[in-house]
Amino acid sequence: MSQAPADLLVRNVRVVHGDGRVTPRATVVVRGATITHVEPVAQERPAAAEPPASRVVDASGKTMIPGLIDAHVHVEPWTPAVFLKYGITTVRDLHSDAAVIFPMAREDAPARPRIITSGPLIDGPGSFWKNATRVGTVGEARAAVRAQVDAGAKVIKVYTRLEPALVAVIAAEAAARGVPVAAHLGKTTAVQAAEAGVASIEHLSGIADAASDDPGRLFRAHDDFLGGWTAFELEWQRVPAARLEAVARQLAARGVVIVPTLALHEAFSRMADAGLMQEPSLADVPPAVLRDAWNPADIMGRARWTPGTLAQFKQTLPVLQRFVGLYARLGGRIAAGTDTPQQFVVPGVSLHRELELYVASGLSPAAALQTATQAAAALLGVQDRVGTIGAGMAADFILLDGDPLADIRNTRKIAMVVKDGVVLGTRDSGLGTRD
Repeated sequence: MSQAPADLLVRNVRVVHGDGRVTPRATVVVRGATITHVEPVAQERPAAAEPPASRVVDASGKTMIPGLIDAHVHVEPWTPAVFLKYGITTVRDLHSDAAVIFPMAREDAPARPRIITSGPLIDGPGSFWKNATRVGTVGEARAAVRAQVDAGAKVIKVYTRLEPALVAVIAAEAAARGVPVAAHLGKTTAVQAAEAGVASIEHLSGIADAASDDPGRLFRAHDDFLGGWTAFELEWQRVPAARLEAVARQLAARGVVIVPTLALHEAFSRMADAGLMQEPSLADVPPAVLRDAWNPADIMGRARWTPGTLAQFKQTLPVLQRFVGLYARLGGRIAAGTDTPQQFVVPGVSLHRELELYVASGLSPAAALQTATQAAAALLGVQDRVGTIGAGMAADFILLDGDPLADIRNTRKIAMVVKDGVVLGTRDSGLGTRD
């Protein structure tokens, strides 16, 4: 190992690399924003045998994992600090105002997560989102993709009002520019989107529609955004398991990544729960957001959801989980995402919940963790920089007080978060450090 001074050295740490490998004890050396060495050690070694460093952390008894990746978010001014608090060091933003998000994505600063963004989503006329890019013709669709990529988009987001022909045009134009497409589907099924070449399907949208015996009814429901969401959510209980499996096999065969956002589905089902406003994680949400944007009565009124509707949503969640487990068993690719900060999907903590829901779906803790590390990095196209612990990778990592491979809930036991080599905070006075 080089004896040149290091900026940070973490000694005696168990490393879960994020790609399936585990090093029982290692010394991790950071220079600047980069990990330069991950040296396995057979036993605890004396400090004299290690290179000099400006800061040394004795992580005996702790586990290091890569900084986590949330593959479906919408960055708002208050969210970056909360992401980092929970160890989310990279995010994929799938719809924000261009004037705000593109400059943020270009400026990779330790004080906020690394941002990969689509900029504004692309939708058809009458989009639910006022700041969407609306297209109705082939020419408009192609021009929209070119404009987004020129502005800095690393992914293109298509939305519910786009029919298959325009989704195919957008996917082809994006492919020509070397950019993948993420799809929140409505008037296009998941199979049609896969055939068009989309890289990822968000929220499990378009899947029940593809398996339905009456997809036209669902397409019409998507004329109203919230009505369309309700219809597709409830359709999962109507569709035979064999049809869902057939769709899963088609998507997996085409290499489509699913970003399930199970935490979002769960949050919507809980809008009428008596203890909703007492959740401890809501302390991270600004009071004005809770009062105005996260008012349960407001969203239930706009969506025309009743307590009965939400009871049906609760019954849908296990069906979604069975699909996620099936997709994993079929070899399908999964990346963790949450859609935070949708109502009661709290930044950061919701990703930890997402991983717990995957384990409850049948994934092993190791497989669940990979959805938020290596697999998510590959989807975002940043696997050469983040998503694993190794020499030459970004110094983004978390020290945990528990083993996430034994219990995925241990990802919440955060002792230290490091982004680009900068220690952002510690929560454990037992961390032995010296400067």
